[in-house]
Amino acid sequence: MIAVDAMGGDFAPRAIVRGTFQAARVGVASTLFGDALSLEKLLNECDSGWRSLPISVVHCSEVIEMGDAPSRMVLKKKQSSLVRAMQAVADGHADAVLSAGNSGAAVVAGTLIVGRVPGVLRPALGNFLPTRTGSLFCLDLGATVDSKPEYLEQFALMGSLFVAQTTSITSPRVALLSNGAEPYKGCTLVKDAYARLEQNLEINFIGNLEPRDMFDDKVDVLVCDGFAGNIMLKAMQGTAQTMTRLIKDHARKSWWQTALLVLQAPLFSALKKKLDYAEKGGALLLGLQKPVIVAHGCSNERAIMNALLYADRVVREATVLQFNHELASMIKRVKVVSKFSDVKATSAAETFLVEILTEKKLFQ
Repeated sequence: MIAVDAMGGDFAPRAIVRGTFQAARVGVASTLFGDALSLEKLLNECDSGWRSLPISVVHCSEVIEMGDAPSRMVLKKKQSSLVRAMQAVADGHADAVLSAGNSGAAVVAGTLIVGRVPGVLRPALGNFLPTRTGSLFCLDLGATVDSKPEYLEQFALMGSLFVAQTTSITSPRVALLSNGAEPYKGCTLVKDAYARLEQNLEINFIGNLEPRDMFDDKVDVLVCDGFAGNIMLKAMQGTAQTMTRLIKDHARKSWWQTALLVLQAPLFSALKKKLDYAEKGGALLLGLQKPVIVAHGCSNERAIMNALLYADRVVREATVLQFNHELASMIKRVKVVSKFSDVKATSAAETFLVEILTEKKLFQ
């Protein structure tokens, strides 16, 4: 069962309820958390017989608004739809959470209530983005905007592992988003992260990647901090929307250009489907104990339905359970390597002795 924050999002609760109703019609069981009177009224508008579907409603007296300060409101509004939905998952009453509301609050609530995987420093929003012939997995897309080099190193581990487990790619190519391909390019954060990733034996790190090259199928995983990732994602969405409008506006200038546009309708329809965020619906918040899916703030009915279908598939395939088990082991291995790499010794014998002593201390 999926716990749905019905009050979160630009078009909540109507779009959330309608999307949940559509998902329930194909068998996805969900519980809507929010103002019960409003939610039941909207469900009755969808179908007066909605109670025969796998939908339930839990009343919540508070709402975390899009403009609320995440940390303070998560702690203050304990009866909010987001917090109650997260608590349902933490208590085992639900299998996953879906929210299109305040993404910062979703990250804070997920971290505090659902909990992180042992060893994970910060969660990361990850999603597949379209490329010329396939896709790449990008993270972080907005969960952790103030990052440190070690966070980016863990994001690389998460992304590489997730792609290896969910696709046929056994050794995903990992790159760091930067303003140049050279190792010395980028801000201090990027350069320090580069140094860490270059020496990490758990991943196939191929260096920096410029944004203009990300669609050319050169990498499988693209790593960045949440601030850069979120801006990049929204710039992509805005560019796609603007290009569509420009093409339509230009086609209206003459009848023959309009005719050409009509003839190319199947092509533009396929491109729109590939670029439309609503097709996937939501991004998985990696690094948490249970599945938490964050949907776009302006999600419509179709986006919510697709996000619920995605959440249901993640639960059925135990994607997060398998991922978390391997991630925890991987982080332990990386920690041991970093402990040894920090040791300075004057001879091979001294290095070996220090490693043995360190290993005993680590595994006591």
